[in-house]
Amino acid sequence: MAKTELTMDLNLKAYPNELTPDVDNDYTVKVDTQTQPIGLDTLADMAAERIGCEPTLAQSVLRVAMEEAARAVASGFCVSTPLCYVQPMASGVLMEEELSLPVDRNRIKVYGSFRQGTALVEAMSRAHLKLFLQPASTGPYIAGMVSAMQTAGAKEIIPMRAGEMAVITGNKLKVVGDDPSVGIHLTSADNPETTFHITAAQIAPNMPKKLQFVLPAGITEGAWLLEVTTQYSGGNHVTKQPRTFALQRPIYIGTPPETGGGDGGDDTGESPDPIV
Repeated sequence: MAKTELTMDLNLKAYPNELTPDVDNDYTVKVDTQTQPIGLDTLADMAAERIGCEPTLAQSVLRVAMEEAARAVASGFCVSTPLCYVQPMASGVLMEEELSLPVDRNRIKVYGSFRQGTALVEAMSRAHLKLFLQPASTGPYIAGMVSAMQTAGAKEIIPMRAGEMAVITGNKLKVVGDDPSVGIHLTSADNPETTFHITAAQIAPNMPKKLQFVLPAGITEGAWLLEVTTQYSGGNHVTKQPRTFALQRPIYIGTPPETGGGDGGDDTGESPDPIV
């Protein structure tokens, strides 16, 4: 197995900001992540080389330490490590008559909230940043999905909730066509058999750069996969066959857990042109 080299180089991609159509000279910046993620075994091999022990021993120790940390959080403890700080969290609403009943896990969600640890903060501050400019997208794509109450540049994120308005932004997304598949599709990341379909008649405004609609009443808190299917091809033209475009990262319904990181970003696979 090839040795993984950690260069502390962090490549950033600058994209024209499609969320501010009234401003044509601002950009959003996202990290260009490496193709392959680093797993526990690779981390253990790196640690073994640094401290001079057998890789199998380091792997066992790290794996058990991670499992014990997870058990500690599930026992109500906050876990503080150089990498991250993890706090057990719960969300949901119960009626008074339910307080004496067993907890319904479909109503109450429990999860870990993550914040950056000191080692991660220090490493990110020492990373060498390189910025690359990406050309404006000419084809259909989804930039993101937020609450209709969210304002550009706001520091606080307004959670998206069932029964409330949401907005999808992007380019060439107008939902038109007579194919039954045309519309907005939401699929639960945890339960892929749970899906919702929003038709063109339920979208207003329905424009190439903005789709606004009411989130279905039955949608639950958690991560959801977003797709838009349309026959729109610009102007008054439609394609014979519908085309589906997906957001590369999940959107979150309800209050998202704190991760201390970004939103996952997207990777166009284009050859970057450095601007600094």
